[in-house]
This record gives sequence, structure tokens and C-alpha cells, in this order.
Amino acid sequence: MLYRRKKPLLLRKKFWIAAALTLIFIYAVHCFEHKASVFGQNYIPNFAQRITTEALCDAVEKKLSEMKLGYGDLASIKRDNSGNVKSIETDSATINRVKAEITKTAQDEIVKIKHSAMYVPLGAFTGLTLISNSGPDIKLTFCLTGSFNSRIESSFESAGMNQTIHHIRLVVTSKIVTASVDFDREITFDTDFELAQSVIVGQIPTTYGGYYTPIKP
Repeated sequence: MLYRRKKPLLLRKKFWIAAALTLIFIYAVHCFEHKASVFGQNYIPNFAQRITTEALCDAVEKKLSEMKLGYGDLASIKRDNSGNVKSIETDSATINRVKAEITKTAQDEIVKIKHSAMYVPLGAFTGLTLISNSGPDIKLTFCLTGSFNSRIESSFESAGMNQTIHHIRLVVTSKIVTASVDFDREITFDTDFELAQSVIVGQIPTTYGGYYTPIKP
């Protein structure tokens, strides 16, 4: 009889231990998922922008190196008989080719990093500062895609008495869409690249290509 009484007590004890462990496990998973969601919302936008910018910079620098463009390939300075700057004209065909090739190169690069991942130390999920950077890395995956538009910007910068630096820049606007279980957002940002520059001696026109161009002090 004593053995029969102990057996139900032992079974109930095991049941409550198992139930307690199950609840602890469920709570731990819930906390882990919550932290992962927070990390995704806070870190994925910055991480996606960083890897996109790195890929874009590598692609643009490689393409510009292949094209080997100089200031004279993009713009020409016209002077009057007295040597004063009469106008600054751009080569629209070359500029359109640069924009088209850069945009295509950027699209090709974004395909290569479509499936991306970031790694967060396990300690960061505990919420404890002392061990936030400790433990094995947890992989958080997400997908990204996007589109690119490019434009040419021209600006003039004062370089001393009667001297002006003419900058020709390519500005690439990236619209990146990221998607993961816990995060889904569009990120838009600009990245600019110096295509060419030249020091112009003499007074320059206050208009350029029909648009007002400020001279930076």
C-alpha cells in the first residue's frame, strides 16, 4: 500500500516539474522572439543601408575606373576673345551614358546581396549590459531589393581670388526594401560620387545649363 501511495506522488511531482520547465521554455522563447523583433527594427535598416552603400561604392568606383572619365569628357569651358568665361557646356550624351551604366551596375550589385544576414551576440538577448557582447552569434536573416536613380549635380566653389573649382558629381538615390519576419520597410538615401573637377581661372557665369548655380564661399 505504501508503494502504491508513493507512485502517484512521484508521478505528480514529475508532472509539475515538466509543466514548470515547459512554461520556462515558452517564456524564454517569447522573450527571445521579442528581443529579435526589437533588434530587427533597430538594426536591419542601418545594416541594410551600410551593405547597400558598400556594394554601390564598389560598383561605381569599378565602373568609373573602367570608363576613365576626365573633366574634359563631361564639360567644356567656352571663353570670349578677352579670355573671360562665356559658358560651361556639358556633354549630354556622355552624361546620359554614365548615368545609365552606373544605374545598371547598381541594380546588378543589389541582386548579389539579396539574401543578407546580420549577427547579434547571444548575450544581447538577455538585456544585461555586462554580458550583452558575450556568447555565440545569433544569425538574423532578411531579404532586400531595391531600385536606383541617378542624377548629375554641378556646383562651384570659391578657391581664392579669381579662381573657382567646378565640381561635377553623380548622385545615386537608392530605394531599398527590406523584408524579414519582424521587419518590413522602405529605406531611401542618397550617395554622391565626384566624377570630375577643374579649377577655373576668371569670372564665371551665374547660370549654368539654364539653372542657377551658387558659388560656395
